[in-house]
Amino acid sequence: MKQIISTARRRFSRIASYRVLAGGLALTLSVLVGTAALMWLELRSAEAQDRRQLDLLATVMEAQSTQVFDNAKLALDSLAKSVATGDRTAAQLQEQQSMLLQGLPFLRSMAVVSLQGQVLASTAPADRSGQIDLQQLQLTSLTEERATIGPWAPGRTLTHDARHSTAPPALGFIPMARLVRVSAGVPVALVAQINPDALATYQQRLLEAAAPGTQVLLALDNGSLLSQVGNPDLPPGSSLGTQPLFQGLQPGHRGTHGPLQATASTPSRSLGAWRRSATHPMLVLVEQPYEATTAQWLGSLRGPLLFMAVALTVIGFLTRVAWRNARAREAAQRERDEAQQETARREQELSVLFRSVQELIFRTDAQGAIRFANPRWQAMTAQPAEMAQGQHLWDVVHPEFRDRVGALFDPKDPSGIRMAQAHFCGPTGETHALDISVVPLRDRSGRLRGFAGSAVDVTALLAAQQRLQEQLAFTGQIFECSPLPICMTDPQGRYLSVNQAWEAFLGLSRTEVLGKRAAEVLPHEEARAYSAHDEQVLSDGGRLRYQEHVRGADGRWRDVQITKVLVPSRQGPPAGILVAKMDITEFLAARDLAEEASRSQAEFVANISHELRTPLQSILGFSELGAERGRHQDRFASMFAEIHDAGQRMLVLVNDLLDIAKIESTVGTFHFDRADVRELIEHVAGEMAPMLSGKRLSLNLRLGRVPLIAKVDPTRFQQVVRNVLGNAVKFSPEDSIIEVAAQASHDHSIQIQVRDQGPGIPAAELETVFQPFVQSSKTRDGSGGTGLGLAICRKIIAAHGGSIHATNAPDGGAIFHIMLLTAEYTDTMPAPLA
Repeated sequence: MKQIISTARRRFSRIASYRVLAGGLALTLSVLVGTAALMWLELRSAEAQDRRQLDLLATVMEAQSTQVFDNAKLALDSLAKSVATGDRTAAQLQEQQSMLLQGLPFLRSMAVVSLQGQVLASTAPADRSGQIDLQQLQLTSLTEERATIGPWAPGRTLTHDARHSTAPPALGFIPMARLVRVSAGVPVALVAQINPDALATYQQRLLEAAAPGTQVLLALDNGSLLSQVGNPDLPPGSSLGTQPLFQGLQPGHRGTHGPLQATASTPSRSLGAWRRSATHPMLVLVEQPYEATTAQWLGSLRGPLLFMAVALTVIGFLTRVAWRNARAREAAQRERDEAQQETARREQELSVLFRSVQELIFRTDAQGAIRFANPRWQAMTAQPAEMAQGQHLWDVVHPEFRDRVGALFDPKDPSGIRMAQAHFCGPTGETHALDISVVPLRDRSGRLRGFAGSAVDVTALLAAQQRLQEQLAFTGQIFECSPLPICMTDPQGRYLSVNQAWEAFLGLSRTEVLGKRAAEVLPHEEARAYSAHDEQVLSDGGRLRYQEHVRGADGRWRDVQITKVLVPSRQGPPAGILVAKMDITEFLAARDLAEEASRSQAEFVANISHELRTPLQSILGFSELGAERGRHQDRFASMFAEIHDAGQRMLVLVNDLLDIAKIESTVGTFHFDRADVRELIEHVAGEMAPMLSGKRLSLNLRLGRVPLIAKVDPTRFQQVVRNVLGNAVKFSPEDSIIEVAAQASHDHSIQIQVRDQGPGIPAAELETVFQPFVQSSKTRDGSGGTGLGLAICRKIIAAHGGSIHATNAPDGGAIFHIMLLTAEYTDTMPAPLA
C-alpha cells in the first residue's frame, strides 16, 4: 500500500509541474485582458469626468453672467424710479447714476436717452448731450416691464463712432435698456453699458483650472456673441448661427442645459456643455478639445501599464521558481518516502501525548522533512496528521517566508533554539501568523539527527497589535493635521506634546517647550491665568472653555477661545489636560461689522421712507382734487384715478419699508399684553367681510371654545392676521372656502392655521417667500403686492418668540402656520434684532 502511495505521489508531482506552467500562462493572459479592459474603462471615466467638469463650468459661468445682468437690471429699475418722479434734474440723475456705478464695477456707464437718441443724462462726460442710434444698438423694442439686452457694440461710449475712432476694434460694450415714463408721460430709455471684459475676466479665472484649449462663449439666444475666452478667431459681436459649436446643441436645446454634440461641420472631435439663463435670453457654451481628454487618459495609464509589466515579470519569475521546485520535489520524493517510514516508526510512541496539545508539535529529519506532527496539523491545513510526513514546514507557509523558515532547519547553524515568524493560508483561505520554535536534535557524537519544534498561531495577537498601532498612528495624524493649536500637559502643567498649529501660533518649536511648564514658555500674566484654569479643570473635572486676549507669533494681539478637557487614566489620577485654542479675532470683527451694517441699513430705510412720504401725500392730494374737478370729463378723471392708484401702491410700499425698519431697529417698540387671540382673529375677520363678499368667498372659523391666552402686541398681531388672511382672499378662486383654525398644543404653544384653495406655493419657494421683496413665481403678474408683507409677518412673529411658515395642502392650496407661546411674562420692550 505504501509503495502504491509513493508511486502516486511521484506521478502527481510530475503532473503538478505541468500544471504550474499552464497556470502561469493563464495568469499572464488574464493580466493582459484585465489591463486592456481597465484602459477602456479609464477612457470612459475620463470622458464622463470631463463632461461633468464642463457642465459645472457652464453652470458657474451662467450663474455669474445671470447675476451680472440681474444686477444691471436692478440698477436700471432703481434709476427708473427716480426718473419716473420727474422731480430731479439731469445733474441729480447723473449723481445718482455715479453712485450706482460705484457698487457695480461691471457697468461702464448709465444714461437717460430720449427715444430720438438724445442723451439727456449720463455718467460718461463724453456721452452727455450727445446723439446715439438706438436702432443701431438694436434697442428699438423697449418696454417698461422688462429690460432688453442688445448685441455687443463697438466703442467705449454710447456715442462712439467707429468710423472716426482710434480705439481698438475689440473694445466694446453690451447695451441693456428699458423704457420708463417721466411724470409728464413722456417715454425715455434708460441705457446701461455692461463691460464684457468683466465677464471675460471671470471666465478666464475659471479656465485656469480647465484643460488646455477649453473655450467659453456667452451669446444671445439668436447666436450673437457677447464675450468669449479661448477662441481668438471669434471676436465679440460675431454671429454663432453657422458655427459648429453653436450647431452642436442637442435637438432639444430649447431647454435649460445639456451637452454639446458633434456635427458634420465640426473640424475635430470635442466635448462640450451649454446652459441657458433662466431670466435672460442668453446662454453659455463651454467646449474642450477631445485631445485634452485623451492626453489625460494616457497620463493616467502609466500606473496600470507599469503594474502590468511588474505583474508579468513576477508571474514569470514565480512560475519558473514553482516549476523548478516541482521538479526538485519529484526527484527527492523517493528519498523522502524512505525517511518518512523510518521516522514514522520512531515517532509513533509520542503521537498519543501530542494529540492533546493545542499548538503544532512536529519532528523532522536532518533535512527538515516532517516525520511526525500532532493532530493540530489537521486543524491548520485540513489534512490528516499522517499526510504531514515527508512535507517541509516551509512548503506550508507563504512563499516570501520560505527562506526564513528554511533557515531554522540549517544543519550548519550551531545555535540552539531557533525562532521565526511566518504566515500561511488556513483551511478556509484566511491568512494566519505562526511563531515557530525549532531545536536541533544531536546524538552523543554531535551528529545532527533531526529537529523538534512547535508552531503557535498568533494571528489574533498580531491583529490586535496592528489595530492598536493603526489607531495610535491615526490619532497622531489627526493631532498633527488639526488646524487648531492643540497641546497636552501632565497634571503638573508640563508640556507632553504639541501639534504643528500650536508651534506656528506661538512661534515656538516643540523641542523648546516639551517638558517645560507654562510659566517657562508663556508671558507672566498669561501663564498665571493658564495655571489657574488648569487648577480649576483638575478640581472640577470635565471641560472648561474661556476667552483670552493674547499676542501671537506675529506680534499682533488676537482674541482666542481656549478649551481645556481633563484626560482620565485607568490607574486613577488623570493622565493630563488636553488644550485646544481657536483664533476668533476675525469672527468677532465680522460680527461687529454685520451688526453695524444691519443698524445702518434699518436707519437708511427709515429715513428714505420718511422722505418719500412727503411727496406722496402731495401726489395723492392733488390727484384726488383733480379727480373731483374733472369728474365730468372721463379722460381727466381716468388719468387722475390712475395717478391716485399708483400713489396708493407707492404709499403701501413705503409703509411696509417703515414697518421693516421699525421692527429691525430699537425704535419699533412692541407693547405686550395678555389677550385672547381668538377675539383678535374674529375682529380681523369682521374687517375682511367686504373683501370676502366681493369674491363670494366663505370664511370658516374653527377657534374652539377654550380661551387662547398669549402675550402679544394686539396691533402687531392683527397686522399679521390681516396680511395672511388678505393673501388668502387675494389668491383664492371665487366661490371657494378659506379656513382659519386655532388650538392650544401640549408644548404650551398656540397653533394657528390659515388655509386657502388657491394655486399654492412652489415647494422650492416655501421659505424664500418670507424674504423681503420676494414673491412667489405664481404671483409675479403683479397680484402679489410689494413682496414685503410676509417678511414683516415673520419679523413680528419672531419678536413675539414664535414662528411662521408655509406648506402646501395635499389637495391644493396653501396653509400658513403661526405658532405663539402661551408662557413667560414680557414687559413693553424694543423688538429684538433678527
